[in-house]
Amino acid sequence: MADKIFLSIVCAVVCIFSAEVSAAENIRVAIADNRKTVLLTSGSGLEVEGDLSGAQEKRMTFAAASLGGRPMRIRSAGDFIRVNNKSYRGCVELRRKKNGLILVINDLDIEEYLKGVIASEIPHDWEFEALKAQAVASRTYALYQKRSAGHRPYHILATVNSQVYNGGDGERRNAVRAVKDTKGLVIVYHGEVIPAFYHSSCGGHTENAEEFWGIDEPYLKGVDCECQEISKYGLWEKRVSIAKVATALRRIGYRLNTFEDLTIASLTPAGRVKSVAIRSAGKMKQIPGETLRTALGNTVILSSFFELELIDGEAVFSGRGSGHGVGLCQWGAQEMAQRGSDFRSILSHYYPGTSLARMK
Repeated sequence: MADKIFLSIVCAVVCIFSAEVSAAENIRVAIADNRKTVLLTSGSGLEVEGDLSGAQEKRMTFAAASLGGRPMRIRSAGDFIRVNNKSYRGCVELRRKKNGLILVINDLDIEEYLKGVIASEIPHDWEFEALKAQAVASRTYALYQKRSAGHRPYHILATVNSQVYNGGDGERRNAVRAVKDTKGLVIVYHGEVIPAFYHSSCGGHTENAEEFWGIDEPYLKGVDCECQEISKYGLWEKRVSIAKVATALRRIGYRLNTFEDLTIASLTPAGRVKSVAIRSAGKMKQIPGETLRTALGNTVILSSFFELELIDGEAVFSGRGSGHGVGLCQWGAQEMAQRGSDFRSILSHYYPGTSLARMK
């Protein structure tokens, strides 16, 4: 799961929500946005809610102008409905936005949703206990997102900005079994569902959420991790020209044509870059490390766990790990599972002080 995962819920972090939720809880996932047209297909036939004629078509194309002001909900007579040639369970809702384009929402049971998430977030052939830990973390994260959604028409995105959801196309046997074996389990602290952040590889120590996002919770404090033993993101190096760094920063609002120096200004207790200092036109500016990383691209600078040098007109980032570093480390979970830890022990390690509760 990519690391902008936190952006949509940081403002709502002061709200804590009860773990006692319906066992048949649905979730609304934004699976496509700003589309001029949407193609729906089903070999079993499509059913439009509210259409009393009982007519079923196997292929329907919707243009924004045809939707009017009210959402349209369509189901398949079978298990899956295809949206622009990608399959989904549950119901598909089409909404015409104020800009005249279409927002597509998949409304389905959260357990069905998770079947399309787990193998999209971690390899489906990983240790089964790691898959189960991911299933519980993803379920918990989704529920927290739902309760943080406010009045927007969907609860969660289907992209790296929330957690990756590929619908029926993303389902894999072991991942589906992990969802079924942990059905209804969520992570709680004092009986309340937590924001269960997770990331790919922490580089050896997870991060305090307070350092980057101002979230001061005991279950989101940094812990030691052995992911470096196996992670493919153990060590990496990226070189970016000074001109590209300046362009990336201008793109997000920093006024500079070029700069004379770029250095690390402060570190978190775990060793990640909290801020960098830029000298431009004789003046110094400090920029959060995560802001610089996001500007350059999270797939370019894999984490803020890096050292930095300017060499021959390039910024050289020598780093380790991948992701924001908060909460569950997926490679660390795999390493723990390989050593015999079960999913409960894994979750307890990365979310200290928490327990598991079943949705009611």
